[in-house]
Amino acid sequence: MKTVITFRKYILILTFLPLVLWGRECPYANGDCRKLLLDYLERMEGVGGPLEGKVYHLRYRMETEFTPNTGMDVQINNTEVLTSKERIMVHDQKMSVFGDRENIFVVLPQQKRIYWNRSDPRIFKEMDAHAQLLEVQRSLLNSAKAMECSLADEDQIIITVEPNLEFAKRANLVLQKITYDTKEHRVLKVENLYDGKSKIKRQVITYYVLDFDSAKKINPPIAELFKGNSLKPLYRDFEIIDNRKN
Repeated sequence: MKTVITFRKYILILTFLPLVLWGRECPYANGDCRKLLLDYLERMEGVGGPLEGKVYHLRYRMETEFTPNTGMDVQINNTEVLTSKERIMVHDQKMSVFGDRENIFVVLPQQKRIYWNRSDPRIFKEMDAHAQLLEVQRSLLNSAKAMECSLADEDQIIITVEPNLEFAKRANLVLQKITYDTKEHRVLKVENLYDGKSKIKRQVITYYVLDFDSAKKINPPIAELFKGNSLKPLYRDFEIIDNRKN
């Protein structure tokens, strides 16, 4: 179903400007920056899916600027994702998702609709796709035509990656700029610039929270939406579209 497919992109996203301070040199050579990012990717691959009793918490902002010929305005999404071994919860401005091994609810507040679907086991195996996404990033770093480091502030560096011709043609990517925090040892921001063949001109993802041992709890989806046999007051006038028999 389209709503479930739309939701799955948020799980994939678990993977992943320049303002040089004049008079100060970046302490990292270009090769050091490459190693920082490759080590980061290796750590992300090692995380895997949530273990029993663990909750992963991701909060990020995605800003997408389209090419003028699309006629589309800049889109900004602020998204929060909570995942555990058995449950998933996603929130952004347009929808909320509550899921477990039995049910997936996709809530669309603007339409006042709740789509009730049978759970898809593949949703809990998205780390496979996540690993593929990390591998694409590794391919970009290893084949990059050029890479440059600059200092943003005391604990942050900007790593600019220029893909080689083959990667650029395949992904329509012109340039990638990564903000890396050397104190927290993680990526804070990724900015991708695309060529004229892409409908997207520029996309920036800013990671505010990336916690693999969060104290947050994920309620069962039924308990999140229902009180007894009735929808909670927040959702009382919502229409339920039951797709479990389809």
